Amino acid sequence: MAVMGTLTLSSALAEKARAGWRYPCEQAGLAPVRLDIDDLRGAVLCLVNRARQQHGLRLLHDDPDLRVSATRHSTDMVERDYFAHDGLYGGTLGDRLGRTGYLYRAKSYLLGENIGGGEGSRAGSPAAVFRSWMNSPPHRANVLSPYFQDLGVGVARGFPGRGWAGAATYTLDFGTRH
Repeated sequence: MAVMGTLTLSSALAEKARAGWRYPCEQAGLAPVRLDIDDLRGAVLCLVNRARQQHGLRLLHDDPDLRVSATRHSTDMVERDYFAHDGLYGGTLGDRLGRTGYLYRAKSYLLGENIGGGEGSRAGSPAAVFRSWMNSPPHRANVLSPYFQDLGVGVARGFPGRGWAGAATYTLDFGTRH
């Protein structure tokens, strides 16, 4: 029996939903230049939870600490022109989450991260990046892990080495705390 949770949207996304804005998954195929950051983030979160629901898994909760970590990492990769899970000066996912407070008082935890991005609708849309993750066994394992409970989606305009025009860099930070 699957345990289903609820999707928590940021206040900006919730306001758009009340105003009749289309559900985020419907916009997932659009190029990054056509969507604002909240739309990009919402589309990725929607795609992840849609895939989890299709596999009988509970939905991941949008966690503000994970979102801050993921957003900072995406921004850092674009601004400093690198593409890696560790920062240029050795900062790991655990280091980044320690700074946000996500790991505070956790007796144990499980963490995971996916990064991706590109330019235009063929490589940089939420749907294109999500397809890439789902076609990569380790990235797919993070998306469909029954052990994760929380997710933070970070998006930055631009892609390392390709500039800003029509591109986006995405970071998914997954977590569970006990």
